[in-house]
Amino acid sequence: MTVPYSSDLYKAVLPGGAVTFQVMFETFYASGLPQAVTGVTITITANGSSTPVLGPTSVGVVAAGNSNFSYEWLPAATVPPGDYAVLWSATGTAGAVTYAQAVTVSAFPATLPAPGVYASAAQYRDWSADMFTPDDLVTVALRRATEVIDRVLVAAVYATDADGMPIDAGVVNVFMRATSAQAQFILANNDFANVKSQYSSTSMGGVSQTRAASAQNQMFPPLAPQAAAILQVAGVLPSAPLINW
Repeated sequence: MTVPYSSDLYKAVLPGGAVTFQVMFETFYASGLPQAVTGVTITITANGSSTPVLGPTSVGVVAAGNSNFSYEWLPAATVPPGDYAVLWSATGTAGAVTYAQAVTVSAFPATLPAPGVYASAAQYRDWSADMFTPDDLVTVALRRATEVIDRVLVAAVYATDADGMPIDAGVVNVFMRATSAQAQFILANNDFANVKSQYSSTSMGGVSQTRAASAQNQMFPPLAPQAAAILQVAGVLPSAPLINW
């Protein structure tokens, strides 16, 4: 039989990155009870192709007992972007058993942010449709936004490269969107140094503004509502479906 492995159905990875697949062979689908198996192999094939890019192979398959297995795939930089089927195969007490998973090899963005910044100016403009703010202001806002996102990501667990940048394609996308939303908030608030919270009200040119009490005397720069929504849905912030990656 071939069944999906519910706790690990989908993953994403960039070419040249790394992704780990895990599987537990069960006595029957969704039983939650481990089944001892032998001859475990893994095969990875591009959707629509009959030629695997990997396997079937047992080399690199790591066993944690006789029913739980993992495999770290390191797709070469030359692996074409696209969707790939991952098939675990083994022999159990009742014969052959296979588990199906999936992985997407994501294409690198056309523009990559500099190390230490989670979104480039081009990515910000594409996400926000803001084509009018000068590049120098966008660049500074993205740096400030990244620092705010870093603070709320304390204790989040994700794979990084030597520069501390995320390497999982899905995480890269979440960080880019959240940072873009934070930068948009900073630009709209026009308070790069976060000094406005010191004042309950301000006046200029005959226009007066009063700040809500909750927005006064803040120790940290505020997290933009849209950035918070993006991170919560992704599972980074509390009350989300999943916590961390």
